[in-house]
Amino acid sequence: MAGRRLLTVGLFLLLLPASAGPAQAQFGNLFDCPASTLFASSMPEQVHIALLDDPSQMQVSWATPGQTDSAVEYGLEEDLSNSVDGEEECYDHDMVFHTATMTGLDAASNYSYRVGDGSSWSSVFQFSTYDPSQPVEFYGFGDHGMSSDALIIGDMIAEKPLDLLILSGDISYANGDQAVWDDYFRENQPSMSTMPWMVVPGNHENETGYGYDAYETRFEIPNDSGTDMYHAFTVGPVRFIGISTEHDFSSPSTQHSWLKSELSAANSDRDNTPWLVVYGHKPMYTSHGDGGGHDINETIRQQLEALFVDNQVDIIIWGHDHFYERTWPVIDSVVQEKGTYRKGGEFAGSHAPIHLIVGTAGRGSYDYSEEQPEWSLYREKSHGLMRFNASMESMLVEYIRYDGIIGDSFILLNGNPTSIPEEDAGFLPAEGIIFTLMTLFLAARREQMVS
Repeated sequence: MAGRRLLTVGLFLLLLPASAGPAQAQFGNLFDCPASTLFASSMPEQVHIALLDDPSQMQVSWATPGQTDSAVEYGLEEDLSNSVDGEEECYDHDMVFHTATMTGLDAASNYSYRVGDGSSWSSVFQFSTYDPSQPVEFYGFGDHGMSSDALIIGDMIAEKPLDLLILSGDISYANGDQAVWDDYFRENQPSMSTMPWMVVPGNHENETGYGYDAYETRFEIPNDSGTDMYHAFTVGPVRFIGISTEHDFSSPSTQHSWLKSELSAANSDRDNTPWLVVYGHKPMYTSHGDGGGHDINETIRQQLEALFVDNQVDIIIWGHDHFYERTWPVIDSVVQEKGTYRKGGEFAGSHAPIHLIVGTAGRGSYDYSEEQPEWSLYREKSHGLMRFNASMESMLVEYIRYDGIIGDSFILLNGNPTSIPEEDAGFLPAEGIIFTLMTLFLAARREQMVS
C-alpha cells in the first residue's frame, strides 16, 4: 500500500506544471497522506472548536476529503475581516485534517468564522467567548458514541450550548472503523462548531491497527504538556485538568510529574480560581465490581489520590462504567464528611474530592454491585449528562437524564460551613427521594448568594 502511494505521488509530481502555484505548498504533506486525497474534494466538514489556556484564542479544526490549504476567516459579530493560516495532517485514513488558531479575541463577545482554503469555504459558524462577569456553565460526560441514546444527548447539548463541554473518554466508539469517526464529527458538528469540546482519551481511543492515531490527529490540543493526551486550562473561576488513564500516570512518569506541578499551581491560586475540576476516563472509585478490565481503580488510587487530596481537588469526573454514581467526599475509601446538612446536598469550604462516574452518554448500561459501598452516595442506571454552573461563590452540580429530569444535584459553597443545629437537620428530605424539591432549594440558595 505504501509503495503504491509513493508511486502515485511521484507520477503526480512529474506531471505537475512548474506554474502549479498554491498546490506546490502541499508537497510536504503529499508523502504523509493517502493517495486518495490527491484529487478529492476540498470542501470542509467536521468543524469543531477547542479552548486554549489563553482566553483570547480559540482553536478550530476540520477535515477535507482532499489535500488543500488551511485558512480561517473570522471576526466580531458578522465580520470576517481577520484571517489566519493553519496546518494540515494525515494518518492512514482517506481524509486530511486541518487546524488553525484564532487570536486576539475579546471576552464576552460573539464571533463568526468560516474555514476553507481561500476558494472552498464552509458555512459561517458562530461562537461566544466567555463573559467573566457571569458564572461558567459546562457539560460533562463520558462514553458517547452513535447509538440512538447518544444522538439524544447530542441533541440536548446542541439545543442549549454552554461555555464548554468536557468528555472523559470513549468518544466515537469507532473501534478501528475510521468512517465512524467521520460520521461522529458530522453528527455533532452543530454543537462542536459552536461550543468548545475538551476531551481526553479512553480505552476505545486505542484502536486496533491505529493505536491513538485517529484521536491525536482529530483532536489537536495545544497546551504546555506537549501532548494531546492530557492538558489544563482555565475558564473563569474553574481550573480544568484533563488526564489520561490510558497512559503512564505512575510516579515518576512524565504525566505524573506534569500533573503534580499543575495541581500545585492551581491550588496556590484559589483566591482567583476557587474551583479545581479533574477529568479522566477510568474511575478511581466505582461500584461496578471486579473483572472485565474494571479493576484499575486500585492502581489509580495508589498513584493519584494523594495528589488530588493534597491539592484539594473539588470534583473528579470519570467515565468507563456505564451508569451514574456520586461518592461522598472520600479518601482511601473512607467517607470524610456528609456536608452541611449531613445529607450530601451542600458542601462548604474545603472537602475531600467528590467523584462522579458519568459513563451515561449513550452506551448500554452496566450493572453495579448489589451492595452499595459506604463511600457511594447515589447511583442510578440511566442515560444523561452533568451540567455545572460555577461562580466565585458556588458551584451547582446536576445530573440531567436524557428526558430532562434531574436525577441528582448538589452544591459546593466557597466559604466556611454554616453551623446547623442537630435538631434541624432531621427535617430535611433524604438524598435521592425528592429531586425537584432539592433542585428548587439549591437554585434558591444560589440566587440568594448572587444577589
